[in-house]
Amino acid sequence: MKRLLSLALVLGITTAYAEELTNPLTPEPEHIAAGKKLYNSTGCIACHGNNARGAVGPDLTDDEWLRKPTDQMIFNTIRNGRSGTAMSGFAGDITDEQIWQIITWIKDENRKRKEPKK
Repeated sequence: MKRLLSLALVLGITTAYAEELTNPLTPEPEHIAAGKKLYNSTGCIACHGNNARGAVGPDLTDDEWLRKPTDQMIFNTIRNGRSGTAMSGFAGDITDEQIWQIITWIKDENRKRKEPKK
């Protein structure tokens, strides 16, 4: 069993035994700003709209997702795309760290959306 788990981890396969992939970046202003810049420059804005509130593609800042928006799910969607949709993957175009920066910005937009209006 240890060999199977080790092989799964080496290959990057997620199993019930493997730890869930989580964002290694903290929501620091520099990570958030870099994520927003990447969101705009990589073309995300064309489908998900300004501030990721949705356009042709879904709103990324609300809690109404078809699948639970874990860090791992969002990362895999950005990196590999989503089969059967217009969402293509960005692997090879941006680094994993840049994907995490985009996720950090999206989560910050979600946080701001939930803040009570003054």
